[in-house]
Amino acid sequence: MKLAVEQGTIGDNSLAATIRYCQDLGIQGISVPWTMVPGYGDKGYIEAAPVKAVRAQIEDGGLALASMVAWAPPAIIAGDAEAKALFDNLRRSMEAMAAAGSDTVIAFPPMNEESQWPQAAGFYRKFAEVGERCKVRIAHHPHGILKTYQAMTRLMEAGPSAYNGICFCTGNVWHGEGDKMYDVLRQLKDKLFFVHIRQVKTGMGEKEYWLDQGDVDIPRVVQVLKEIGYSGYLRSEHLPTDRYGRHTPTVSGVSDVSTAWVMGYLRAFM
Repeated sequence: MKLAVEQGTIGDNSLAATIRYCQDLGIQGISVPWTMVPGYGDKGYIEAAPVKAVRAQIEDGGLALASMVAWAPPAIIAGDAEAKALFDNLRRSMEAMAAAGSDTVIAFPPMNEESQWPQAAGFYRKFAEVGERCKVRIAHHPHGILKTYQAMTRLMEAGPSAYNGICFCTGNVWHGEGDKMYDVLRQLKDKLFFVHIRQVKTGMGEKEYWLDQGDVDIPRVVQVLKEIGYSGYLRSEHLPTDRYGRHTPTVSGVSDVSTAWVMGYLRAFM
């Protein structure tokens, strides 16, 4: 297993500061949101040349581009002209990743209500086809109604592909499955493309806790990942200093102290 951080949570949010932080702490990879790639804000999609430059800067620092991160807006499953334009931008971004040699995108499913499933199923089929054609793995991040084993497998069955998998979030899956979460890890072992480590308490929603304070047995999570042979990345999120939902993204060093603490904690069990 390897450790990663996400650009936008470290230092002044710049890629250079994130690289320096990873070098200082011996962290191997960086996740880069599409929104952080130059040009995305103007076009609504990423292009190959800036992604290649991002990847080169990371690799010149002795690190790896662990993944990219996309947020699919709910409107993308509406089935109208706006949805088509959004999906076209999604496809362009996936093609840019492929051209730049970036092979994993963490994607947040756009549906948040069961009534949206018929449209969402059509979206996942098309999205999986794009992932397969581009050879880019889609790591769906569970959230909302999509945080149970049944819901996650339903997502993958809607778009059957070796490139359609899961970014396993320990906090969200705990809220969906509770103690069954460790069995779910084993059941999904062939579809684990990325892992987000966070701590929660039942009934407390998104409230942040240190990894040794909540209901999730983080050492047990790491042990199960070792048992199933997971060799991908772990990234911590929703940490006590993040002030989730309240911090200003441009504030420097939001996760610097928390992430350093977490990296030491995880290394003790890895």
